[in-house]
Amino acid sequence: MGHMEKAVEELKARRKEALAMGGPERIERQHRQGKMTVRERIDFLLDSGTFQEYGLLASHVHHRPGDKITPADGLVTGFGKIDGRTVALLAEDFTVLGGSVSTTNMHKRMRMFDLAVQECVPLVSLLDGAGARAQMLGDMAEGLPIVAHFIKMAKVSGIAPLIGAILGPCAGESSLEASLLEFTVMVKATGMLAAGGPPVVLASLGMTVGKEELGGWRVHCEIAGGADNPAEDDREALLTLKRYLSYMPTNAYQYPPSIKPEDDPDRRDEELLSILPESYKRPYDMKKIIHSVVDRDSFFEIKPLFAPMMITGLARLNGHSVGIVANQPLVYSGAITAKAAQKQRHFIDLCNAYHVPLVFLVDVPGVMTGPESERQGALRSGLAVAYALTWADVPKFTVVIRKAFGFGGSAMCGYMGGQTLTLAWPTVDFASLPVDSAIEAAHGAELAASADPEALRKKLETEYRKFSGAYPAAADFNIDDVIDPRETRPRLIRALEASLNRRSASPTPSLRHGVMP
Repeated sequence: MGHMEKAVEELKARRKEALAMGGPERIERQHRQGKMTVRERIDFLLDSGTFQEYGLLASHVHHRPGDKITPADGLVTGFGKIDGRTVALLAEDFTVLGGSVSTTNMHKRMRMFDLAVQECVPLVSLLDGAGARAQMLGDMAEGLPIVAHFIKMAKVSGIAPLIGAILGPCAGESSLEASLLEFTVMVKATGMLAAGGPPVVLASLGMTVGKEELGGWRVHCEIAGGADNPAEDDREALLTLKRYLSYMPTNAYQYPPSIKPEDDPDRRDEELLSILPESYKRPYDMKKIIHSVVDRDSFFEIKPLFAPMMITGLARLNGHSVGIVANQPLVYSGAITAKAAQKQRHFIDLCNAYHVPLVFLVDVPGVMTGPESERQGALRSGLAVAYALTWADVPKFTVVIRKAFGFGGSAMCGYMGGQTLTLAWPTVDFASLPVDSAIEAAHGAELAASADPEALRKKLETEYRKFSGAYPAAADFNIDDVIDPRETRPRLIRALEASLNRRSASPTPSLRHGVMP
């Protein structure tokens, strides 16, 4: 055997050792917990045969003879394709020292951040790691380059989609990385997200807490908003990432991909005539309207469990990618809370960064009021939405379904919001205040002195409604048209396709901004 043949044989042996990850016992443990291994996840996510690995033979920094090799140093990185489009990828390997971070591991991460920016491709993070490597703290006296790491990561945002899945107990550095992502999926039961895991909480606070209570999927998908969408298992999480990317461009220098539509652009669903209850105070499910208006089976909701009074998600109209922002009357009558505004602001920034047109479906009584809402900062968060709308330079479309009161209506891209089209259903009610609130404020003394306050209230309400409905708004040209609800889909599609002509003036769009967490 010649010199090169021997070298190649050694290379094969080293590759085989690296591909074995943490060994059979740790792989079996991963499977017992219902988790895929890091390489199984990559094979499932990427198009077959497309993965080109960077750093397969990396290991921790050696300081002593006999130091054990850490295969790929607990982090698999490289490039591959998802549905034919190139992505950069980093995936933590929990079978190698819990997927923990060392200096080599960190350098691999930072290399992928640099390459994602340089090559303008999405960066996908598959997170299943325990933070800084305790076994090497003595060898990392100077510390990991955490600040530089997050600066590099933040610079990916807005250049190319920055997404990931929380697939295991992510603490420390991994949890911080997850919090910077533009879109995250979290696996139920196995996923955890916490600045410090249960052992750290016990040591620092003397509290014994389980990982679900500390940072499980309900904490982050329902309460804190630290993760966007829950998933039942690894496979569902990875499929969710793939679906999200299907609505997004490869980078901010491209427009979102359109697909050949399979739905009739002129479809007019009869059920839209019966969705709204006769009473203005009775709720209904806005998602029924969304599903009737967008292409069949195209609505992909983002943050479905967090601040559910605000609905955000991606969809298609005649094959074109759009973002949907809608009030949900089933929760707080659709009022905008602080959390709802934070959710809305982030989504508007996301769509603007990647040139995704925005459709607003409005039924809002206003910004949530009351002492608790004021303490949560609903007004300030609502103004952050207005700020985001001001800088959103994508085509926007507003359809007022039932009511749009006060600043809440403005935050839902109301009058003079730079829309291409503003429509209203004939049942809408516009005003600075809801009619009943306006009557109480303006006629409180008359009502108190009246012999029949209820009759007076009804009379005043009838008079006020003459000036607050769809037709007064149309007469003042504050809206472009009043429509039959069944016309919503075709009217939006025609306006959207007219607005897309602006892309011919800038066939290569420019970078706008990152997406702040």
